[in-house]
Amino acid sequence: MELKKIVVSVVLIFVLVGAINFLQNPYTGKVTTNILDCYDSDGGKEPNIGGTLVGSYNTAKAKKDFCANSNTVGEYYCNGTKSDGEIEEIPCEYGCVVENGLGVCSGVISKACVEGCAYNGACINVGIRVNGKYCDWDGNLKIQKEGNCESSYECESNFCVAKKCLTSEQWDNFLEDIEVTHWWE
Repeated sequence: MELKKIVVSVVLIFVLVGAINFLQNPYTGKVTTNILDCYDSDGGKEPNIGGTLVGSYNTAKAKKDFCANSNTVGEYYCNGTKSDGEIEEIPCEYGCVVENGLGVCSGVISKACVEGCAYNGACINVGIRVNGKYCDWDGNLKIQKEGNCESSYECESNFCVAKKCLTSEQWDNFLEDIEVTHWWE
């Protein structure tokens, strides 16, 4: 009998707390009408103009147009009044460049890159590193990596040994081991 009184008391306390909370913050069940319209600063699919998109539901994170590779722009656009937008990869005839932190298709005819990558209206050679990317044999700028590699320029550390990128720490350890062992003596 005593246990039953305790259980009933606990249930009544929860009901009372819930009622007080509801009276302080009543929920009407109405849908909110303060959702913002999707906004794209460049006005839509405009690959020659860098833009920033702010969605209706995820307003905390603006999405910026970017260069997907040296010849393609990632263009954000609103696909409806109330949306978080969409992205489309649009090929750039003269290469993709970064202006003011935004990817745009270049209006400048760059040199024909037979063995290289278009970058800011110029052609850079395979293996050249620019802003954390490298020019690959396929004519695209790619993000430097760690892990498997063919050439040192692919690695963040710029060290490719036995088809693996070495970290800076591994390279320092290797140099330290050589210094300690004096194998050349």
